[in-house]
Amino acid sequence: MRVFRPARFHKVGRKKLTDLKSLIKNLHPLETKVLLKYGLNDELTSERLQSELGYKEGHANQAFSWLGGKNLLAETSRKPHTYFELTDFGRTVAENGFAEERIISYLKDNGPHLLPEIASALGLENKDIGSAFGSLSKEGVLKMNAEKKAEYTGAAVPARLTVAKELIAKANKKENSQLESTELSKEELDVMSGLTKKRGVSETPFRTLERETVTYKLTGEFESVAKALKEAGITGNEIGELSPSMLASGDWRKGTFRGYNIQIPPARIIPGRTNPYVQFLESVKDQLCSLGFEEFDGPLVETEFWNGDALFMPQFHAARDI
Repeated sequence: MRVFRPARFHKVGRKKLTDLKSLIKNLHPLETKVLLKYGLNDELTSERLQSELGYKEGHANQAFSWLGGKNLLAETSRKPHTYFELTDFGRTVAENGFAEERIISYLKDNGPHLLPEIASALGLENKDIGSAFGSLSKEGVLKMNAEKKAEYTGAAVPARLTVAKELIAKANKKENSQLESTELSKEELDVMSGLTKKRGVSETPFRTLERETVTYKLTGEFESVAKALKEAGITGNEIGELSPSMLASGDWRKGTFRGYNIQIPPARIIPGRTNPYVQFLESVKDQLCSLGFEEFDGPLVETEFWNGDALFMPQFHAARDI
């Protein structure tokens, strides 16, 4: 038995070496650069790869997915984040002001008016005017007089509008137009809750974005792969696509090419065909059009046809007249 054990272990070691060589040849450059750049104790996030390796967010997430599938990377934590992103309507508010401010200013200058008149004068929708008036009347800034006209009471502008304007100005100055919830005070968060979701308002200045920061670490298995990459001279900058310009200039001679696994089966192509019922309907339509009928399309026809068929009504039946 002792005679055969060394040979057996030699074969196993040679198989592992072959598998390792095959693995490093088929690594994508996105994976290779991560394995060569970082170590076991490094905490990796999408933002870190974007700043240090120049990856885009999609590239970083794809690299994490591929490395995780090969057990070279493991997830260590997830941290949720809430962001408030300025909308196009919010940018309009930054330029023109809130509807509440414009209503107060209009009533100060022009006296009491009906709500539809205010909407027409300010170019706003009636429901937005109604919602703004409702909020301001509760706060004692506006009231409805005996003639059913909105009237300014002389009270100070609500503090929430001042805070809201500051939030919009702060977000408008940022490159990504986003504010993180952790950087806002309790008062600002209370005001923000009314700026992202409000009943009766067609548009809001902010939209809420829920994101997670996922942290990864390389596993112990990555060390042998990284060592093999260095020994093979693979850097992740290998040529993956040969272009006509490279052939014309001869630049392809200066670099090395990526390895490809030609044993991978190609994607399966599933051919499609026309649905038999749809094909029959098209043939009937063509025959009717050839007889001189004109095709008509509209919501009334579609609704009647769908309701009648859904209720299993005969086509020439009095029930179709409902």
